[in-house]
Amino acid sequence: MRHAKLKINILIGLLCLVASFFIVLFPLGGLVDYLSQISNDFLNKNGLGFADGESDPSFLWVVGILMLIVTFIMMKVINKVWNRRQPD
Repeated sequence: MRHAKLKINILIGLLCLVASFFIVLFPLGGLVDYLSQISNDFLNKNGLGFADGESDPSFLWVVGILMLIVTFIMMKVINKVWNRRQPD
């Protein structure tokens, strides 16, 4: 039983990760650009990154972190709804 539940949780997690990619890029695209510019300014001021306006070294980090946050929120909501539907 635990093995089947683990497989279901992994499958739900992977589906949430794929869905979070599209959620982060399309509806949250403005937030990604804003956070990416802030992190580029921070990296340039500290000499850690070299964003020249064309290349964006922190874009992938921002997208990745936002994807993980959205995936976590989606998994919590799905598990809460799933547990509510399951009889005790």
